[in-house]
Amino acid sequence: MAQCRNYPNPPGSAENNINKILVKKMEKLDNTGLGLIKATIERVQNSNSLFASGLKKLVNSSEEELSSFLNVKVEKQVSGILRLISGGEKLMIETLDGKAYISDAKKTFKSGIDGDFKNWGLNQSGPATAETLLDVSEMTSDGTFVQIFTGITSDLEKLVMTQAQIIRFCEKHPTWLRQEGYATFFLTKVNGEYFVVSVYVISGGLDVNVDRLEDDSVWGGGSRHRVVAPQLLAE
Repeated sequence: MAQCRNYPNPPGSAENNINKILVKKMEKLDNTGLGLIKATIERVQNSNSLFASGLKKLVNSSEEELSSFLNVKVEKQVSGILRLISGGEKLMIETLDGKAYISDAKKTFKSGIDGDFKNWGLNQSGPATAETLLDVSEMTSDGTFVQIFTGITSDLEKLVMTQAQIIRFCEKHPTWLRQEGYATFFLTKVNGEYFVVSVYVISGGLDVNVDRLEDDSVWGGGSRHRVVAPQLLAE
């Protein structure tokens, strides 16, 4: 049976004309945008007309619409429970000495600090950390802490943040915390044990609680609780 192959569009075809117009238009935007569109063009040039209507729409877009298209937030399903919502954003925590810990961070967590930070021995400094890029995901299905975090990776060490990093994230990126009184979760580790730190944005400021990772409470996906963790390098 003869195989079906896709051949490049002829030089005078409508698709190639669209490509030329689009590249000229994108020269007014930054290199990132131009590279994205050029990459898109290269991918679709060898197809028939599958993306022709999409390219035509881009050609006829204003510069404002094109900029909006290029800056759209990337969302993707991380696991059966979580969906990444910070794709395309550079959420960074700078190098830290690790000395800060949550039970002493009253200026950051003005609404309250769970007494179990002291009861369970978390009132201590952690290791110094290098500059770290972070991802923010939100829950789309129900799950326990173990299900939530192991759904990202079974290697929990890659998801651990120090208390100093958690404090700094809350100070530096407060708009990425879940609002309306729902939780944002962080995984930390002290004395060889994993804990989940839960931060809430309420009227009086930030409130922070702590639970052991193995706590079997089920958190509802409908509340869209958030999870903050270090970005995982592609393997």
